[in-house]
Amino acid sequence: MSSSRRLALAAGPLLVLGYCVINSTKSVFEGALVQDLSPEFIAFNSFVVAQAFYFLTLRDKRELKAVVRRCLPDVVMLNLSTAVCWIAVLYAFTAFEPAMANSMIIGLGPAVTIALGFKLRPGTKALPLELAAAGAMLVAMAYLLITASDGESAIGDLPTGKLVFGIVMCVLTTISLSGITYYTKRLGDAGMSVRQMMASRFVALIVATLVILVARDSFGPYSPDNVGAILAISLVGVIISLYLLQQGIVRTEPITVSMLFGTNLMITYVVQFVDPRLHQSQDTFIGVLAISLAMCVGTWARWRASRQDAGEPGRDLPAQTEART
Repeated sequence: MSSSRRLALAAGPLLVLGYCVINSTKSVFEGALVQDLSPEFIAFNSFVVAQAFYFLTLRDKRELKAVVRRCLPDVVMLNLSTAVCWIAVLYAFTAFEPAMANSMIIGLGPAVTIALGFKLRPGTKALPLELAAAGAMLVAMAYLLITASDGESAIGDLPTGKLVFGIVMCVLTTISLSGITYYTKRLGDAGMSVRQMMASRFVALIVATLVILVARDSFGPYSPDNVGAILAISLVGVIISLYLLQQGIVRTEPITVSMLFGTNLMITYVVQFVDPRLHQSQDTFIGVLAISLAMCVGTWARWRASRQDAGEPGRDLPAQTEART
């Protein structure tokens, strides 16, 4: 296989990994921030900035309007998936430590991605090792749930109501995250560029968080510290990291993206201990390690299969490896 083909195969996973490094650190920051500010206040302000940036920096607004009309059902579903994902994950951080929340979200991710794949992407089948890895991640997630219910996580004892609320938020995040992956993939295959997706992606999220803000009267103060935190989340955690993710998704199979999200976990586990609310939890570490190892097995299986497919004579690279900028 030529070096250009190897680079094309590696580009997508590397872009997703870049997103994971930023996102894992952002998760810890958000986990501390939601103790003082409402999740909807953080999301609304962060995504107003991000949406304005992407829309205003996109030169051809007429082309954006045309492609949105042509792909309207998938654009709407990407908007809805994004809104549910970001609202739910911020609320999950009010119940669980960041590593625990991310572990539950990611542990369930491959299984949901495989299940959705039968409907949304029927031409691509999960590999046997991917199925095994998804099963192992579910087992690790169940272990983390048991430890959380016993008060063995880094955040300590959790009331039953808060535990159930956190689980529901994690499940909603997982389902919507899988939806984001698939609808991004479908829009990329339909010819919509990453910048066009980002310029039209956050409308539903902004409207939903504004409605929640008004209904709950949960506006926070626009102090210098809060404005600085929101700008940091918007510029680094949204504008930069989601651009990397979108570019990675259009070059990578959804199940591989779902597996690669597991790299968030070890970084989050290490970084989260700058938060004085949390203490070391061996049970969380065991769960995080198990999910990460299973993720490595599933990612390796898809990478090996992609190399074999790309190495066959007379066969072109899959469409998802083409750059769409």
